[in-house]
Order: sequence, then C-alpha cells, then structure tokens
Amino acid sequence: MFKKYLCLIALTFFSFSNAQNVMSNGDMEHGDGGWFVWNKPEGPAKIDSKLAAPGIGVNGSKGAMVKIHEPPKIWWGLQLQPPKFLADSAYYTLSFKAKGDILVTSIVQGGPPDYRQKESAVFTLTPEWKTYSLTFLADQKGYGLNNVSFQIGHTKGTVWLDDVEVRLAKEVGDSSWYLGAEARIDSVRKVDFVVSAKPGEKVSVELLRHEFPFGTALALYDTKDSVEKWYRETAAKYFWHGVTENQFKWPEYEPKKGKLLKKELNEYFKFAKEHEWDLRGHALAWAIQGYGFDKHYSNKGSCKEIASNLKKRIERDLTEYKGQFVDYDVWNEPFHERFLFNKCGWELMDSAFVWAHRADPTAILYINEYNVVSAGETDFYYDLVKGMLARKIPVQGVGVQCHYQGRVVSPALFKQRIDKLALLGLPIKISEFDIGTFDQGLHVSEKKQAEEFAKFIRSAYSHPAVSGILLWGFWDNRHWIKNGGIIASDGRAKPAADSVYNLWHKTWTTKTAAVADASGKAKFRGFPGKYQVMIGDKKSIMVVKSLR
Repeated sequence: MFKKYLCLIALTFFSFSNAQNVMSNGDMEHGDGGWFVWNKPEGPAKIDSKLAAPGIGVNGSKGAMVKIHEPPKIWWGLQLQPPKFLADSAYYTLSFKAKGDILVTSIVQGGPPDYRQKESAVFTLTPEWKTYSLTFLADQKGYGLNNVSFQIGHTKGTVWLDDVEVRLAKEVGDSSWYLGAEARIDSVRKVDFVVSAKPGEKVSVELLRHEFPFGTALALYDTKDSVEKWYRETAAKYFWHGVTENQFKWPEYEPKKGKLLKKELNEYFKFAKEHEWDLRGHALAWAIQGYGFDKHYSNKGSCKEIASNLKKRIERDLTEYKGQFVDYDVWNEPFHERFLFNKCGWELMDSAFVWAHRADPTAILYINEYNVVSAGETDFYYDLVKGMLARKIPVQGVGVQCHYQGRVVSPALFKQRIDKLALLGLPIKISEFDIGTFDQGLHVSEKKQAEEFAKFIRSAYSHPAVSGILLWGFWDNRHWIKNGGIIASDGRAKPAADSVYNLWHKTWTTKTAAVADASGKAKFRGFPGKYQVMIGDKKSIMVVKSLR
C-alpha cells in the first residue's frame, strides 16, 4: 500500500541559499572516499551493492546502488552513508537525488560521544530520479560531528542514490507564532459562561481543575510504603490525566498465555477513580522485537494464529475494561516496528481497529508514533492515517510521541508538523513527551530542561488541534531516561516541575468575581473545567464545558 504514497518533506520555514556545498564527494565523482555501506553484523541483510560506479548515477554519472535480497533483522541495520562534513551551529539543508522501489529514512546525527540525532525524514522512492530534502540544526561544531545516514533496511528492493549536498539554509519563517501563544490560548482555550444568582448578588468563581487533559505515564505498584504513597500524591498534584506506561502492554499484562495480571492493572483503575482521572490504555499491539517481546506468544506462530490471538486479546480486554479506559493506543509505532507487517501484511492493523471499535464503541481509538513532530517524519504518518480513513478504518485519534531526545524544541517546526496532521480532522494528542536520550540521559541543565518543557507545553496548548498532553513519566526513579523526570530521585521538584505547575495553576487559571445583572446572570470568561462557585456564603461545584 505504501508504494502509492509519495512522502516529500518540504520544510517551508527555510529556503536554499547560494552557500557552498559542505559535503565533499557527495556526487561520488572522485571515487568512493568517505562512502560505505554499513550492514549490522548482528542479523545482517543480504545485499548486492556498488559505490561510485559509473553509469548508475544521475544521467549516467557515478552513483551508489544497493539491492536488498533479505532485509536486516532490525530495519535500521542497513545504512548507506556518505562522507562526514564540516558544519557550524546553524540550520542546514540536506538534499539528495534518488530512485528505487523502497522507503528511505534519512538521518542527520552528531558524532561522539552521544551521536545525537538532529533530524530525520521518510521518503518513498519512485522509479524516476527525484530530489529530496530536509532542513536540520547542526548544533555541534566541526568535522566528524555531523553525519548523514540513509537507512534502507525496511524491505526487499533496490535504491539508487547520487548528488548528496549539505548547504547553509536561510531561515525565512515567521517566528511570531510562538510569541503569540498566550493571546492564542486566551482565544482558543477560554469560553464564556454564566452563573445564575439574584440580581445584584456577587458571584465568585475559581477554577479547580482544567478540562483539557494534562497527564503523565504512570508506573504504579501495589505497595503501601511511604515511597509509593508519595509517588501517587505527587502525580495527583501535578496531573489530572494518565496512561499506563507498561502494565497494559500485552507481554506485560499477559506474560504467559492465559495468565492475566489483573490485580496489577486494577491499581491504575483504583488510582484513577480515587482522583477522578481519565485513563488511556497503552497499547493493544506493539510489534517491537526488543525487551524480550519477540519471545511472547503474540509474536509467534503463523499469521492466522497471530491474527486470532490479537483478535481475542482486543475483544477480551476492551469488553472487560469498557468505561475504565477512555481511549487506547490500538497500534503503537507501526512505522518503526514493522515485524508483524513484514510477516503478515498491513491489513492486520486495519483489522485491529475494527475489532477494537466493535468491542468498545465508546472508546477513542488512537494510532501512536514517534519522530512525526519532534522530527520530520510527518508526511509519511499523515499518508498512513489518511489511507486508513479512506478505507473507512475507525482510527479516531492521532497520537504523537514527542521524545525530543537531543533535539531542541522548535515552535515553528512544531506548528508546521501539527498543522499537517490536523488536516486529517482527528484529535491530536501529545501522547509521550520528554527530552534526553536513553543512553545519555538528560543532556542539558535543569534550568534548560525547564525552559524546553515550558516552550513545548505552551506551543502545544496554544495550538487548537491539540487535544491533550502527556509527559512520559515524571520521577527520575521511574523514568526511562536517566534524570529525565521533572522530579529528582530524592523527591526534589526540579525547575521544570515548578515551571509546569505554574503554567497550569497560575498563568492559565480563572479566579474572579462578578455581579449578577438585572436578569440574574453573572457573566464570566475562563478556562473550561471544574469550578468552585461562591454565591454569598454558599459554595457549590460547577463544570464548565468547552465548545468542542
């Protein structure tokens, strides 16, 4: 199904300049110096390749060709890499010419010690030579700190590549969008509402909790010790929406066929009920082969058996937990974790959504993927979901993981990518947000972390297409990124925690008073949510709904 989609990343905030090409021998006319094919030794692909060979480039020039007979065990395990290049801390544009019948993921990353990814984009090649491009920030200076890799191990097929260039890009975008965030929030997030009272009577209102979902991934334990008690109290202080981080993933929830860890999962439902949280289920299907998941029965057997097991899992669990989970990540990371699709075909994902909708028509069904907002793989994701909608598949929400890793938060690029996904007409939820890398941990100071968190949350909340924001954990001791939480290991609130709390409870709040007019109406404008209302000396609770 993917061959009919052409995914061109065109970052409209930048334009090519007349700057010099800093990529040496990108056209291979001077031999293969600096070019090589990296084939991961563990689970290598079976390939034929030619580098700097005459006649296989553009117009008969020298070029590169890789024919994949069997893909590698891990899709990124086969890479075509041009020479490293010298760059300063600035925006650059990578361009290249290619043709073929496969997907190419173009990655720009830094050098040692952390090899931080700067940008990525996905392209579906065509039989004709075309030029592809992406713009990135080279935030590390020097030769060897800036590398390009073309990851080509998705499927069988052939790629031809030539004329790789890296040139300084000129920023031409409107930077005023982020500057207008607060005005936009006032416009798109607040509503007018009325409290009835006696004419001339004073009415006070105070927002207790936002309607807009702001939440976190939860890692709960069935213990009564002080640490668990503190963890839950801290979660309730900063958030009012949650997602099961690991407990509902199929291999975690059902480690052996028929052995369901219901008691462990019930801790999440008890917590959500106690604190009046909405809870989302993560995730019904995830074909990742890491973490030992490849040994789980859901990834074994014939395609008929795999489909049958998935159908039973979905029907069983969505029936049992109907009303306790308000939405689900039906399929997690379908582009980056393709094991089941390569084995059984993409129809399996369509079927999963159909089965889920039949089992619980009240739940909102999400697809969930990374690098589609924090990096430039947006267009491919858009086309994937658009195709599902065209086939009448009940995908009802777009989950965007925003693991920024070592990249900085760019409001302009955030807007451009969310704008594209918003064309699908579905709610967009920031399903997972953090900064830092799995191997290096938090790579910036705590002060910088606070700045990046505030910048991201303000950007997301001010965009009208965003329907919720979740952090992927909040405490360092239960975070997948070392020191990646907003709460330190010893329980100390980092500057990011204070920054986040102040946004929701001081900057974006409503606490005001008005006098009822002659018709007995006290008029207000504020954020939708749960309010405490005072009329004279009488208190009451009122829920103000958004207009959506």
